Amino acid sequence: MRKISKIILIVSLTVTLLTGCGIRFGIESRRNNNSDDSVNYSGESINKTESIEGIDKIDIEIEVSNVTIINYEGNDIEISGTLGNLSRGVTVSKNSNKLVISEKAKKAFNININTNNASNLEIKIPNSYNKDIEFSFGVGEYNIKDLKVNDIDIQGGVGELLIENISFNKLDLSSGVGSVDIYTNERTGEIDIKGGVGDVNISLGDINGNFKFEGGMGSANIKIPSDAPVNIKTESGLGNSNIRAKTSGENKYIFDITMGIGELNITN
Repeated sequence: MRKISKIILIVSLTVTLLTGCGIRFGIESRRNNNSDDSVNYSGESINKTESIEGIDKIDIEIEVSNVTIINYEGNDIEISGTLGNLSRGVTVSKNSNKLVISEKAKKAFNININTNNASNLEIKIPNSYNKDIEFSFGVGEYNIKDLKVNDIDIQGGVGELLIENISFNKLDLSSGVGSVDIYTNERTGEIDIKGGVGDVNISLGDINGNFKFEGGMGSANIKIPSDAPVNIKTESGLGNSNIRAKTSGENKYIFDITMGIGELNITN
């Protein structure tokens, strides 16, 4: 993985600070301590299919995998890939109108283990699905592409998060440790982002909602259209704020940005 090794090196130096700031990685709380960790799933292929009929929410819980999540023209959710030796496998379950896709880490796993041994998974979501989706990530690289849904809730972990060409009514993102890159071209609604440790890069297309950003440790680079109907309000922490973006002057939506430790840049 490209930057995970560097990220892992700084985690031990920031654990105390992160705990004080309320940043959680979401790994320990999701483990089933009754599982047999002696089973080695390394190299095992995953091929699962599940219907989305009657589903109003998809919950994807990943503990130690590199994951690509994309839209496609099929009718069912498809999960494929290869498991690493830190994984306890992938399960898919339905609870009423909710579909849960879960990949668990072994109990002995911790963020200091070489994550090159993580699983590699691809999750395909039908483009007919336009309701809610929730992601909870542990350690790995995550790429979310081309989704057009209602509400998106993302709980970040340790690693790189890349979000490309998504459309939504509301996005809630709590970042963990690692870089976050968000690029949208189509309609975006309400956005609420809580920064963790790492740089955040955001490029927004068609803006149709308020934007709230609470920075953690790391720089934030935010790009908006020059005709965006927004009123930008900023509050700096330890770092500089550079606001060079031109807007329409309509002030229809509020961009409320509070920085922690790091530089803020807002441009067109």
